[in-house]
Amino acid sequence: MINYLHSTVAIPLIYLYTIVMGSLSLAGSIFDSTGRWQHRCAQTWCRMITRTVGARVRVHGAEHVRPNTSYVFLSTHQSYMDIPAMLGYTPAQLRIAAKKEVFRIPFLGWHLTRAGHISIDRGSRVDAVASLQRAAGGIRGGFCAFLFPEGTRSRDGRLQPFKKGGFRLAMQARVAIIPVSIIGSRRVLPRDSIIFRPGTIDMYLDAPIQTAGLADDDLESLMNEVRAAMLSHFQGEKKARMK
Repeated sequence: MINYLHSTVAIPLIYLYTIVMGSLSLAGSIFDSTGRWQHRCAQTWCRMITRTVGARVRVHGAEHVRPNTSYVFLSTHQSYMDIPAMLGYTPAQLRIAAKKEVFRIPFLGWHLTRAGHISIDRGSRVDAVASLQRAAGGIRGGFCAFLFPEGTRSRDGRLQPFKKGGFRLAMQARVAIIPVSIIGSRRVLPRDSIIFRPGTIDMYLDAPIQTAGLADDDLESLMNEVRAAMLSHFQGEKKARMK
């Protein structure tokens, strides 16, 4: 009952934050074409959300992220709370690669477009490839990309098969991949639920995995290396919960 009452207050506040911060982001984008102002607005928006729902985010491995260096961040996806955790607390200028439907959401979609985030048309392979090519050019220009290689949220908490787009993006841009494992977001907001539960979200940033010089034949081993890094944190969490 307490979580239900908490959520009835939190959800309207999140809509309010979205309108206010989205408006500030759009207004600031007139004067800042780099996307940095929009990123600051997004970061503030995300931190307001996590605090409102009672989520404490702990970042592990921030030392692996070098300032002024471009990366492709590939993250596990357990909950909608993964996005506030990533955007709000990752020490990097992130641009999200998201399905095009997200860009149609009022205020949020307008912010994403003006900030230079990447719209992916999953229904068209040609358009999806073109989007990744544009993103590779932007990454070489100085920002970092953020994708969920599973494509969608896990239903049972287990790591799902990876899609290749994020890996090809990193190889094409010739930048390192940072595997991200987000633990605890599923407990704060389970899939198919709108009831928030206060809790801790642990975000693990692993050491960068280099892609420079890799060929198509190396794609499978690259995906396996990223998967192994993510699984190590999920297995560690399982052992900790069994003690």
